[in-house]
Amino acid sequence: MFVAMAPAMILSFASLLCLILAAHFLRMGAMPGVVVCLALPLVTVLTRARWALRSLQAMLLIGSASWVVTALRIGAQRRAAGEPWLRMALILGTVAALSALAAALLSRRSVLDRYPAPPPPPASV
Repeated sequence: MFVAMAPAMILSFASLLCLILAAHFLRMGAMPGVVVCLALPLVTVLTRARWALRSLQAMLLIGSASWVVTALRIGAQRRAAGEPWLRMALILGTVAALSALAAALLSRRSVLDRYPAPPPPPASV
């Protein structure tokens, strides 16, 4: 049986993963990434605009890819140095999977209903 998740829970989950991604960008010294990761969940909640929701989804997917690339890079460095790498790969792989899951959950009907699509432009005659 699938557990129903309220839109507020889904947005909280996505916001937590944005906070983790912001910490990752802060460690890399990428301040624009930090600002976007911290601001976009707030913009999404405050504006209730579909474009903000889709931007949050895109950021989570890009973040997921960033975690995978980071895991591969660190894993290669650790293997070359003969250091253990499996635990790091499991942790970063889990964070990448959770980021992708949060992006997917933002496509649920219960969330999309709270973020209406803009009306179509008027037809010209």
